[in-house]
Amino acid sequence: MASGNSGTETTERHLQRPLRDHLGSDETVAQVLTNTRVGVTRVADAETTVEPGSDAGAVAAITDRRVVFVVGDPTTRDDDFVAAVPFDDLEGIEKRSELLTQALVVETTEGVRWDFTARTAAAVDQAVETLERRLAESRLDEAAEHHDVANATDDPAARAEQLEAALDAYRRAAELLGDERSHVSEAERAAREDAETVITTLVAAHRDHGEQATAAAEWELAADNDGSAYELFVEARDAYDRALELARAYPPGDPGAIERERAQIVETFEPLKIEFAVAEAAND
Repeated sequence: MASGNSGTETTERHLQRPLRDHLGSDETVAQVLTNTRVGVTRVADAETTVEPGSDAGAVAAITDRRVVFVVGDPTTRDDDFVAAVPFDDLEGIEKRSELLTQALVVETTEGVRWDFTARTAAAVDQAVETLERRLAESRLDEAAEHHDVANATDDPAARAEQLEAALDAYRRAAELLGDERSHVSEAERAAREDAETVITTLVAAHRDHGEQATAAAEWELAADNDGSAYELFVEARDAYDRALELARAYPPGDPGAIERERAQIVETFEPLKIEFAVAEAAND
């Protein structure tokens, strides 16, 4: 079993003995962090630290599917303490450095934080790098799923919602993957190309949403349903606003055409806006 720390054979046996008992038979370990006294700290509504017994130790293992924390023979329990964070539940990873100590900090999607102090800074650095790459892979998978759902719907608003989620996932993956000077894998290159496709499709989806809302607003206006018409015009304007924002930020957008479409919407519903403002002032 790989280890990110050094120590005597006896110490290693005591530290890693609990780990083997709590892994799946087909689960592989990429890295192990250990400590002999500090244990692991869980921070949620309150902070709780579980310390190992004098003859055992604490282990943080990065496997092929999760982060596993094991504290051997804690004085507060009859059995080993075991907790795990599946990769799908990872929200953030960082290294925390204090005087003479360094810790791996793992945060879950539910806002629970796990702090594990390790013996060497290098081991924590390696763990952070490993987990950030795994989290990036998870974000890329998430983006692809949202993109697939978007492609399967004919509703422009629903498509835009799914594509926005995909774009957000791509952004978070890019933050985790590091700077552009590092080697770009084929998977990452494909992800970037997919992100560009998502942005182009997202602009079109917002424009389609704006066009659909505009048509509905004009129908309501013809039926003298001014209130509903106004709300739909605002919805259309907001859709065009987002399309314009994306077109300006990411080439090769077409902000000029979107600006003209947006201007037509504003020109159409401006009298309604004034009408509602006057009515509201009269009622005050």
